[in-house]
Amino acid sequence: MGALFALAGVRLENAVLPATAGSVAFALAPAAGEAYQSQPIAMEVTMVGASFDAPPHGAVWVRASGDGQKWGPWTELAFDADHGPDSGSPEASQSRYATDPVWVGEARFIQFRTEAVEPGLRAEFVETAGRSLTPLERVKTFFSRITIGVSTTAQAQPDQPAIMPRSSWGGDQCVIPDHYHYNRRVEMMFVHHTGPVGSSSSGYAQSEVPQIMLALCRYHTQTQGWDDIAYNFLIDRFGTIWEGRGGGLDQAVQGAHTAGFNTYSTGVALIGDHRYGTPSLEAQAALTLLAAWKLDVHHVDPNSAVTVTARAGSSMYAEGTVVTLPAIAGHRDASLTSCPGDFAYSLLPGLRPALHSVGGAKIYGGWPATDPIEGLPDTGYFPTPFAFRFTEPMTWDVSIKDQSGALLLNQQGAGSDGLAVWDGKLNGANLGVADYVVELSAAPISGAAAPRPARFAFQLGSYLPPFADDEGSIHEPDIGFVYGHDITQGCAPNVFCPHDAVTRWQMALFLTRTWTAAGKVLPVSGGATFTDTAALLVDQAAAIEQLRQLGIAAGTSPTTFAPAGTVTRAHMALFLTRFLARAGFSLPPSSDQGYIDLAALPADQQGAINQLRQLGITLAVGTYEPDQNVSREQMASFVARTLRLLGVVS
Repeated sequence: MGALFALAGVRLENAVLPATAGSVAFALAPAAGEAYQSQPIAMEVTMVGASFDAPPHGAVWVRASGDGQKWGPWTELAFDADHGPDSGSPEASQSRYATDPVWVGEARFIQFRTEAVEPGLRAEFVETAGRSLTPLERVKTFFSRITIGVSTTAQAQPDQPAIMPRSSWGGDQCVIPDHYHYNRRVEMMFVHHTGPVGSSSSGYAQSEVPQIMLALCRYHTQTQGWDDIAYNFLIDRFGTIWEGRGGGLDQAVQGAHTAGFNTYSTGVALIGDHRYGTPSLEAQAALTLLAAWKLDVHHVDPNSAVTVTARAGSSMYAEGTVVTLPAIAGHRDASLTSCPGDFAYSLLPGLRPALHSVGGAKIYGGWPATDPIEGLPDTGYFPTPFAFRFTEPMTWDVSIKDQSGALLLNQQGAGSDGLAVWDGKLNGANLGVADYVVELSAAPISGAAAPRPARFAFQLGSYLPPFADDEGSIHEPDIGFVYGHDITQGCAPNVFCPHDAVTRWQMALFLTRTWTAAGKVLPVSGGATFTDTAALLVDQAAAIEQLRQLGIAAGTSPTTFAPAGTVTRAHMALFLTRFLARAGFSLPPSSDQGYIDLAALPADQQGAINQLRQLGITLAVGTYEPDQNVSREQMASFVARTLRLLGVVS
């Protein structure tokens, strides 16, 4: 028996062994019935899934074995296109077609069965048991778990439940640094389940949970191409709450759990498959505590309905659809999915009203009725209500301040609810378009403990300068970026015309200015090569000639450029890859990125499009739409991402 030791200030952390992830192709052969099956694949794995070149045509199952003789049951791998980031978001740029994973314990063999032959089918796996570690690596891992004289107790709000930090499951092994994205505010919570874990909904031990967490994260980042684990929080069947996606427990961190609705929500997943079994009482209790705290942090009434817009669309709602959902919703409320399983979903109607009494008095609301507040400094702003409610009668104080903390409005009142109205003025003068802050505090008339104060940032003005017609566009940050680098001034004062097609002369101006913004010197324009540019402005004709000299854009013939013609997405790919090559950037090999609509294109256009996908300049997944015209907002994002590749980041 080994000796045990105990020293003051010395602790042994429950750290997770390093995880490895990988992908292997495998062959299928016809099996009994109308199905296909692989041979047993020898590999040491604890979590497994499958990936494809395109969405799968039918079901895919997997089973696992420790010795290749005794096999576990066939488990269907769920493919949920809406389990992921919002399409068009920065995080979606590297997304891949892959099933949700399944935890199989310490398996040494896996086997797949499919309904159809799936193009590009690969086994995706994560190993968290450390079976490939050498004895020396195991010793190093053991000693890395020892900490001396360090307290890791988190300072938290009194009503925050115990939450295991990311460090407890090795979250730093898989996250992409500094890729946190924050929402304006959390307006609702989506409840999920992870799906099969082991052979049943209770098929994992408490000691395995950190491995499951790390394996999920590695699968989401390595296989599915996301920035971090999809969910903001996870709850195991033993009632432990785990911090999922990084960025701050009490912050509005954007997850990748409910495509189309991630920008409004926080996501919590119950670890297990609840299509066939009810979550444990411990898990239910943990969900109650977590939901009560997290929604109170953001001042959301858990028993309310929330009206939001499907920003990027989902399998249930088209992009732009206005949807009313419960403040605590199941994944299936926004997508065509069985998640979080019938047995978990059936708990939500009882959970919502129960949360009012958890944790004492609460403030609900406090943000403006519209954000941004409508109007402009020269025309005035629409008087906007800031409405709020309480769980019992209270006295209240509401203030609006600018970013420096200067007080712009202050009102007090008493009752079960309240309302402040602001017109964006200070001393009768309209304030500028910018972000402002509303702060709300209250005290129960009964003398009970005061609720958590509310504080929300909001935008005054219908648009943030410089353009009024790009509000809400996913391209708006990139439009502002290229404007800041003098690449575009818009199509008219305060207007960008984001949906207009880019003409060839506009493209020339965009790219020559991008060349300058990247610190490159343009060639001297020595006259006109093309006969159809004489009617253009001098800078437009010069830009066209400079692109020709750089070898980025040729004409439609030796003597014509067709400056008023539009630019297709396929041609834009050619221009940008040539631009990068001329700028000295090393392009990746032109490997297939799974686009299904490129077959009719010339090889150089196909290659350029695939290179753009690898570089993250295009975020399109599945189809590229090469014959579609490039819009001005798409052009802005193409250019902004190109500049960032070249090191221009501010």
